[in-house]
Amino acid sequence: MDISVAQADSGSFRLNIKKTDRIIIHFKENPTRANAIAFIKQGTTEGGFGVASGKRREIFDIGANLDIEDVQILADSLEKDPQVAFAEPDLLMHSMMVPDDPLFNEQWHFFEQQAGINLLAAWDISTGNKDITIGVPDTGFTEHDDINDQLLPGYDFISDPWMANDGDGWDNSPLDTGDSLQPGACGTNNGNPVPTNTRKSSWHGTHVMGTIGASGNNSDGVAGVLWQSSILPLRVLGRCGGYSSDITAAMRWAAGLPVFGMPINKHPVSVLNLSLGSSSLTCSQTYQNAINEIVATGVTIVVAAGNSQRNAELTTPANCDNVIVVGAINRLAQRAWYSNYGNNVDIMAPGGETKIQGNGVLSLFNSGLNSTEESSYKELQGTSMATPQVAGLIGLSVGINPDLTPAERETLLKASARAFPVDSNCTLSRCGAGIVDAADFLQLVQESLQKDPLQR
Repeated sequence: MDISVAQADSGSFRLNIKKTDRIIIHFKENPTRANAIAFIKQGTTEGGFGVASGKRREIFDIGANLDIEDVQILADSLEKDPQVAFAEPDLLMHSMMVPDDPLFNEQWHFFEQQAGINLLAAWDISTGNKDITIGVPDTGFTEHDDINDQLLPGYDFISDPWMANDGDGWDNSPLDTGDSLQPGACGTNNGNPVPTNTRKSSWHGTHVMGTIGASGNNSDGVAGVLWQSSILPLRVLGRCGGYSSDITAAMRWAAGLPVFGMPINKHPVSVLNLSLGSSSLTCSQTYQNAINEIVATGVTIVVAAGNSQRNAELTTPANCDNVIVVGAINRLAQRAWYSNYGNNVDIMAPGGETKIQGNGVLSLFNSGLNSTEESSYKELQGTSMATPQVAGLIGLSVGINPDLTPAERETLLKASARAFPVDSNCTLSRCGAGIVDAADFLQLVQESLQKDPLQR
């Protein structure tokens, strides 16, 4: 819970509800000196909380920094004295990390109380660093001042030259050349052209990467979950999509595993963001084998649940094992109308709904309809937009404790999830453990540093 109580140059203040070493004691009118002396004999500081001098309120220094729950028990015991009106923990406050990016106030999904991911409080713990590397198999990237400094040399893994829209197959340029389509360019479905209408280039990868790692606090545009990081762009989606063989090759290469014909990746990732998928009754062996090998290296894989308004068990790779599956909520913390659901969804994050201006997820974009033109910003909706928020948080957790396994990170992510509103259209069986809570998640990751690996 965050409560704004003041303003300062560095931003608002919030309560640190985890620990404190003091109790505030409020006395009733005209407390007796006998009670003041009694309090002193109980081991309090000289002056009996200032009662003898006529103070109505005093501070009790516990002498140790204790969990709020334990301090509350002590405060409750003090209220048993008839001279005490009430006693409560003296909660610590500190400045919140609020970036100066001019469009940050439109990134509701990061900070709003109802549906946001509580990222401001998380940034008090960590804003990332360049040693955190996140891989993004997607449409590639477009040049954008708000993320260029975060990007590592990636690769284009689209083997079909027409789909790649760059005249060749695999190459060392993950630049997004556009994926615009004319009606029927991808064939037909039940006699209907795919797509049915002309489609502009999606610039999907740029948007996803911006949510993960747009430079924060740089007085420009938006902020990403990580203000500083290293993002490895992997181009696997082009016109009409991308093949599983190309996508899994990119995933394996990103994790530092050998891929035939490729040099070993010099910048192996800690996290993979897969904002992609297709219909499939089961996870393919190609996907599952690749995922198992990658996770065995310590890489956490975060996957979009899909946007088909159906059970995510019918979407690959969301129906694969050993991945974190993310569904989408809207600005009211309800399951977004398009989001897949089901038992294999692990957690929900804001994916937005663009039918109302301002309710989508704002990130990096490009103004070009077909090929790249000017860099820009745009709201989009989808589990593709929710997933990179979780992938970014996993990245922040790697910077705090690199020794956790992917399974341990998933456990802490779920344990720290915020409950859905009482009127939510979600249940545990449909939407996972709850709404992701960045601050509580990172707090648990911090606490894991104090635990023996065998006890985690």
